[in-house]
This record gives sequence, structure tokens and C-alpha cells, in this order.
Amino acid sequence: MTAPIFMTNDLIVKYASAAGATEPVDKVSSRYTFVPTLDAVDLLRDAGWFPIKAEQSGTRIQDKEGFQKHSIRFTRNENFVMNPKDERVDLVLYNSHDLGSSFKLIASVWRLVCGNGLMIASDFANFTHRHVGFNQNDFVESADKITAAATVINDQMEYLKGISLGYDEQIAYAASAHRLVYEDLDNAPISPEQLLTQRRFADGSNSLWTTFNKVQENIIKGGVKGKVNGEEGSRKVTTRAVKALDRNIKLNQALWVLTEKMAELKSRSIAA
Repeated sequence: MTAPIFMTNDLIVKYASAAGATEPVDKVSSRYTFVPTLDAVDLLRDAGWFPIKAEQSGTRIQDKEGFQKHSIRFTRNENFVMNPKDERVDLVLYNSHDLGSSFKLIASVWRLVCGNGLMIASDFANFTHRHVGFNQNDFVESADKITAAATVINDQMEYLKGISLGYDEQIAYAASAHRLVYEDLDNAPISPEQLLTQRRFADGSNSLWTTFNKVQENIIKGGVKGKVNGEEGSRKVTTRAVKALDRNIKLNQALWVLTEKMAELKSRSIAA
């Protein structure tokens, strides 16, 4: 696994200008505590987490430009020095300065083969820190808890890789994921089966982990061919990648919960 280039603060701001805000959006209350994102980045560096990717959501509201939601992905140096694997446990910092989000620290599995960031939904790996009364020590403690949780998350990945799914079970999983994306199932542009489309040789197994990865990638990255019906007949479409940061996180975490539930059901059926 090739080590990425760790980002400077200037480089972070180049890709996510809102991370460099030096004041909040107008009309915040007197109770609001402004904590620059770059200060949080420096705290995470001191805790052994190094930034490798930065991005931000678009906004149609001019007054929020430069204050909108943004995320920064961090990794630890030992992920590349000690026992590098196909997956690693990263940390994602999520924040905004437009009153749209508190600071969030989320554990995220990065899968090298497809460049996917799979967000963890377990309580031990998610932390929220409000701007009001922001406490640096509590913030760093949350980052340290994600560091400590890496072993548990790695063990969970190996457990999911060891669970085999029959075709009907894969379809049931895909159908549940399909409902997370499309409210109007009758007019969805693609079928649940299409979420199981294999994009690479490494995803050829029938494990729950592989099923999760295929479905997640097809949802988040888009590019799946489908069709929609209209008054003038059907037309071909291609699903779009999920660009909105908050929706990306929501879908990723929902898929992780779905995967945990499927693992639980399989465990019960084996024990019965």
C-alpha cells in the first residue's frame, strides 16, 4: 500500500475553502463559539491523524459560500509502516461554519482496490462536538477512541468476510439498500439486482463484505445504467454519484447498519 501525501493546511483550503474560514457566517447567536476547522485539524495532527483528502459541498446560497459543509479525511502513518492491508481505518472530520453542522468525527474504512470510504455507524466510532462550549480535550479524546477502535473494526471486517450469502440473501440485501436510495420504488431507474453489479475481479466472492462493497460502490459512485418512464415513453439514464456530503455520510452509515443487521440474522440462522 503506497503512503499518501499528507496535506498542509494551505492545500486543505485549496480543495475546501470553507475549512479556512476565520469567522462564522453572519447572524450567529452570541452563544456561538467559533472554532476554526484548521485548529481542529492541528489537534488531530498532534493526536497522530494526518489529513489526506479535503472536499466541500456546493451551495446555491451566496451568503453561505465559504462557510458550507466540508469534510477532511485523515489516516495514521502506521497504516502504511506496520502491516499494510487492502483496507485501513481512517477518520473523517465533518464540519461547517454556516450553522449547518457540528464537528463530527467518524471512523471510516478506506478500501484501496476501489477508493471507497465506508463510514462506520457504530456508536463507539462516531462522535459529535458542538461549537458552543467546544472542549479541545474532549475532541482529542474522541479521536483517540477511534484510534483504539481500529482493532475492533478490523476484526469486524474479517468477520464480515467470513459470512457467505446465497443469491437470494444477496438480493434481499440489495433490495433493502435500494429502499434507502429510492422512495418511489415503482419509478426507480434501476433494479435492486443492478446494485450487485461486479466492477472488478476482487469482488467475485459471495461474502457479506463483498456484497456490502459492491452495493455501496454502485450507490455512492453511480454509473449504473437504467431507465425512467415518462409521458413520452422510457429513456435511458445513468445513475449519478452521490456528491452531497451529508447524504454521502447518511447513506454510508445506513449501509453499515444494514450490513450489521444481515450479519446478525446470519448468525442467528446458523445457531438455530
